[in-house]
Amino acid sequence: MLINIGAEFGTHLEMSEVAVELVDILNKIPEDNFIIDFKDVIFITMNFAQAYYAAKADSPKKISEINLSDNIVVIMGAADEAVNP
Repeated sequence: MLINIGAEFGTHLEMSEVAVELVDILNKIPEDNFIIDFKDVIFITMNFAQAYYAAKADSPKKISEINLSDNIVVIMGAADEAVNP
């Protein structure tokens, strides 16, 4: 299932609570595989990214990402390494 995170949560993802809410919503959907589309997202904070990876790691769902800008790739990569050393 494809989720356009920018359309659902906005183009600037700053709060860790948004990341946790996103994964909580996905956990309640009977689907097992999700693709999070970042095509409309302009900015994310390290707080959002770390919370996203922590929640994703705790989720039984298979969650992947597409269409990340170069800046978001850098932040997500650093957050992934911090959460999953």
